[in-house]
Amino acid sequence: MNKRGGNAPLGWMLLMAFVFIALRGLDRPPAVVDRAGAPLPVERVTPDGPGADFAAPPETRRIELANGVTLNEGDVALALGEGNRKTPTWSAFAWLFDQQVVTTVAPGFDQRHHFANAFLVGYVPFPDVEPWVPLVALAQSKAYQFDHDQFPGRGEIWQTSREAFFYPTGDCEDHAIALADWLIGLGHDARVVIGRLKGEGHAWVVLHDGRQTYLLEATNKRPLQALPLASRHPEYQPEAMFNRDTYWVNAGPVLTTDYRSAHWQRRSAFTRG
Repeated sequence: MNKRGGNAPLGWMLLMAFVFIALRGLDRPPAVVDRAGAPLPVERVTPDGPGADFAAPPETRRIELANGVTLNEGDVALALGEGNRKTPTWSAFAWLFDQQVVTTVAPGFDQRHHFANAFLVGYVPFPDVEPWVPLVALAQSKAYQFDHDQFPGRGEIWQTSREAFFYPTGDCEDHAIALADWLIGLGHDARVVIGRLKGEGHAWVVLHDGRQTYLLEATNKRPLQALPLASRHPEYQPEAMFNRDTYWVNAGPVLTTDYRSAHWQRRSAFTRG
């Protein structure tokens, strides 16, 4: 028997194992660090509690439409019959005024519906980091779980950005809200996008930086430092987007990678207090 030939399969197996381990190592997300490269404790992204960001009366959270009309969350509660209905409406949906979408409303943990912008409450765990750090910190601190699995009997619950870092699990909009709010707190033009991916409803984040627009998949658990360009991701179909104070609707084709064009119509401005 040829001894060299007999060891060849074992040698190939060891080589493939080495390559696999090396690739796995390269696939790990980078460490959470500050701008100077000093390590940051990822556990510190978790707040002491979920907060009470919706404790103020619903009338303090308002949207102003392009025609000057102002609506508040009290109007939403009245229209939905919240407080009088034995079975809450556990769903998020577009809110129409004069047959035009002006915002998205969604239920929170308080069993009341809130404007989409209201879920970005200004939670910024670390204020001086590179824009890829929030994506990495989120990947390491929060697991993905559908709302109907996490909250049986409740079709949908949105978490505020503070709640999203407090609770260990959440779905796509919880991840996107937490990521966008942190990026906004760093001074970036970041927005939560609502649309579809592979035929299913989805939420993600876009980041405008100069002339470039990046698409950040907040649910990605193996992110890298390099941020992907939105132009390279035509599989995402955006319908609406929002930040802390503005809500836009895509009035053009959903098959687009352009998040800056005139097709994006500003439909409402959000204020609180």
